[in-house]
Amino acid sequence: MKQINIYLAILCAIAMSLFSCNTKKTPTRDNIIEFDTIHSVQNYHWDNDSTQPSCNLKLTFIYPVSYDDKAILDSLQRIFVSCFFDETYGLYNPKDAVANYGKAYIENYKEDVKIFSENNDSHDDREEFFSYYETTSNQIKFNQADILAFQVTQSNYKGGASSYEFLKNYVINLKTGKLITEDDIFKPGYEKLLTPIFKDYLIKSNKVQSINELEDLGYFGIDEMAPNDNFLLDTKGITYIFNKGEYSAYKLDAIKVFIPFNEIDLALKDDSPISQLINK
Repeated sequence: MKQINIYLAILCAIAMSLFSCNTKKTPTRDNIIEFDTIHSVQNYHWDNDSTQPSCNLKLTFIYPVSYDDKAILDSLQRIFVSCFFDETYGLYNPKDAVANYGKAYIENYKEDVKIFSENNDSHDDREEFFSYYETTSNQIKFNQADILAFQVTQSNYKGGASSYEFLKNYVINLKTGKLITEDDIFKPGYEKLLTPIFKDYLIKSNKVQSINELEDLGYFGIDEMAPNDNFLLDTKGITYIFNKGEYSAYKLDAIKVFIPFNEIDLALKDDSPISQLINK
């Protein structure tokens, strides 16, 4: 009996070993990065008078503060700052970037106020046409398999009808600390494959039959709809975002097109930085 138990134990050990060896490791673990958040709200009233028009700036800035590779962390922070604000702030640390952006926003508003007041004798409509606001935030959208993706959302108003909002997406290769572009993941000529996919998506999602019907809804230039490098990635596929005004009227929402990897398999490079995400 004892020998039988030993024999069964050996068989179990062998089975477990074989199972372990044949188990495919999938890239589902989160990358080990720590993030912090800066919240900033600033207001300035014309002539420092609370009864006058004003500018209002709200920032919610998420950024990486810890990663096991210091050089990569420095690169990540520069990318986050540059993409959240613009490249002129890339050399600032996150806290200084927020502070300096806020100062510049208010100074630009003061300059606009000065120009406005010099060219307008009557300010009866200044509340409607001369109050500014900007709200900008970012979100971590994907953080696995050495890939980090985040999205910046901004809404901006500068009086009258001159307002806009946009979504901008960024994907980073954590092995290099660099942004991933379309040329990094697609073979040459990928545009010819993606354009009809965009068109078909819009036709199906809007439940119409033709480009003409899309145009009646407020879309335009659909036959020339090209990849815009504004994409997100996850383990299932790639999501392109086209902001208001790119191929649609401002009254419509931003266009979001999700494409599973298996639909564009032939266009993907085998050795791209996202190859570990694709199940072939």
